[in-house]
Amino acid sequence: MDLNLSLWQVLSFVGVILTAVLVNIVVKIWWVPLRTQKFLRNQGINGPPYKLFYGSTKELLEIRKHAKTTSSRITPHDITPLVLPHIDVWVKQYGRIFVHWMGTQARIVVDDPEMMKQILSNKSGHYEKPEPSIQLKRLIGYGLASSNGEKWARQRRLLNPAFHLESLKSMVPVVAASTAEMLEKWGNAIAEGVKEIEVSEEFPCLTADVIARTAFGSSFEEGKHIFHMLAELTVLAGQSFGKIYFPGSRFIPIPSNLRPRKLDMDIQKSLTEMIFNRKKNVEMRKYDSYGTDLLGLMMDAYKNELKDKKNFLSLSLQDMVDECKTFFIAGSETTANLLTWTLILLGMHTNWQDKAREEVLNIFNKEIPKFDALSRLKLVNMIFYEVLRLYPPAIIAIRKAYKNMQLGNLTIPADVELVLPTIMVHHDAELWGKDSKEFNPLRFSEGISKASTHPAAFTSFGFGPRTCIGQNFALLEAKVILIMVLQRFSFSISPTYIHAPASTFTLRPLHGAQIMFQELQT
Repeated sequence: MDLNLSLWQVLSFVGVILTAVLVNIVVKIWWVPLRTQKFLRNQGINGPPYKLFYGSTKELLEIRKHAKTTSSRITPHDITPLVLPHIDVWVKQYGRIFVHWMGTQARIVVDDPEMMKQILSNKSGHYEKPEPSIQLKRLIGYGLASSNGEKWARQRRLLNPAFHLESLKSMVPVVAASTAEMLEKWGNAIAEGVKEIEVSEEFPCLTADVIARTAFGSSFEEGKHIFHMLAELTVLAGQSFGKIYFPGSRFIPIPSNLRPRKLDMDIQKSLTEMIFNRKKNVEMRKYDSYGTDLLGLMMDAYKNELKDKKNFLSLSLQDMVDECKTFFIAGSETTANLLTWTLILLGMHTNWQDKAREEVLNIFNKEIPKFDALSRLKLVNMIFYEVLRLYPPAIIAIRKAYKNMQLGNLTIPADVELVLPTIMVHHDAELWGKDSKEFNPLRFSEGISKASTHPAAFTSFGFGPRTCIGQNFALLEAKVILIMVLQRFSFSISPTYIHAPASTFTLRPLHGAQIMFQELQT
């Protein structure tokens, strides 16, 4: 009797637990999305209807598939229908503010510069970076690019000195030295009869070498193992973006799960060893400081934690590893893409290339660029801004409402994500004029603030408190490299080049960037 009673109690308890789990699942995948959808529709925010579990992902994938079949019909710089086809289609169908669903997650697209400004300028922390996906977490962890609140404020404060222009001044000779090596290799290849160079492969190697020397004080060859692992992890992360995964599927021991996990572990180990080696060298008094590169400056900012082994291990080591990964990704990936698109556009529009070269030769002649003279560049700056407008490295920004928020005359429910389509705003004719989809650097002749009709129309480096901390570094590096290319070569797009921008982790040329170079007469 007692045994039966105990068994009945156990079964009842299990039944209660299973019922609670089932109710929780039903609430999450059915009741909450439908309630949110109704709440938004009552405010005039429409969109593709929510479908159980998948949301509107199936429709999104169908639109993307169709876009690939029509990619050859796009005009050169009107790339939004290709890289953000679902948003392009749904904006036309539902308006500039609409909701769609990534699984059970509601995403409100806000294609309005004034609302974007309100979101990005918010200092209260009520619009946060969303929790990074497992793929993004492996790439940059909880570094400055993905952290929130007090942690973000602390990291930003600690890292600011490393990215001050005075700190970057000493990096110009390093960038110039790495660039000279690459251009010498190009010159030798051209002399031997090479017809074209794949710059989308060359520039990542160059910017990786630069970030290795400026951030970690080692050459690319010495750190290439970390670079190769991060490059592979970036590709794997890009392939996974936009996909829907069943709960627990990432734990299944298949190659697509095992390889990223191993890469992440190996990267963590390598970076940890790098940090501890510097710490050990200072403690053994082999060196007086942690170094003057970015890693050294960062370690100096954490010096109090470094002296307290327990505190360092529990609080700061992972932060430093995550910032190192962010240095690698942001410091090499985005600058390489900027240079790649710049050469593509100057190869298409050779009249602008000639004007840029004339400015460069007037200021620098054939001499190695010096930091103090970089500020005299006008047209080169305009060209970079126009490239960043047409081909921003990140084509969207995402924030998440921490609590119910008022945005204009709308109420945004807590936990809803806000998608800010950077590239659509960058290409908007109402903001930039009738030639918004054309390459015209002169629109920036009076600076960024006067190039469009709204101050938040240009957000390649973000906007507000979270403006990219590495903006000065990226532009300085890109200027030095472009100057040295223009000093030595003229170039044009190869007949083999196929213009097919694609968004993975960043905006890249899908089929590479084949450029034909010719040595200038000395």
